Amino acid sequence: GAYVPPARADGEVSTSLGREAPTGIGGDESGALFEPSGFYASLRYLAQARSTFLICEGDDGLYLLDQHAAAERVTFDRLRTAYRARAVAMQRLLVPEVVDLSPEEMAALDGRTEDALGLGLEIRAVGPTAMAIDAIPQVLRRASPARLVRDLASELARDATRPFGAAVDLVLATMACHGSVRAGDRVTDEEARALLRSLDGVDFAGHCP
Repeated sequence: GAYVPPARADGEVSTSLGREAPTGIGGDESGALFEPSGFYASLRYLAQARSTFLICEGDDGLYLLDQHAAAERVTFDRLRTAYRARAVAMQRLLVPEVVDLSPEEMAALDGRTEDALGLGLEIRAVGPTAMAIDAIPQVLRRASPARLVRDLASELARDATRPFGAAVDLVLATMACHGSVRAGDRVTDEEARALLRSLDGVDFAGHCP
């Protein structure tokens, strides 16, 4: 989701994604493109455009990266790796936040406090339709705690018969979306460079979250 082909000398942008890989970009038998190790860190960050895209320079041209798609992928990868290692670092809230939920959302979270804790969310019921949030995943500290709990409840409510493990990636992807840099956010030069370096360590297998 973060890669855009470089502009050609005539000013047009290549749209051969999945057919012909530009210089330095590889592909697999399915036609999906992947970047060689160290590719993103090798890009020179130039500027942010419309508080949405990162303009970078590579050896073969200019690259535009969607800052939200890139940040979301990094956050998702970190969350999923930590979850699988049962080591999601948590950020405790100074004051617990209470969120009002629908009866359906409360039912979806019933008996799921330990599962939520494994995701880095420490929650407890404080009323028939109210949940207190004591901690959130540290990597999602910029996100609204209430939004994260609603994300979890929404995904679990999609199919009440679905095992929790089958919903984990969808839950993490939704949480990563709401906890990452978004379009319209200003980023500093160092934040942009750090994001580029982080992309080189990400597992891009499967679909974009």
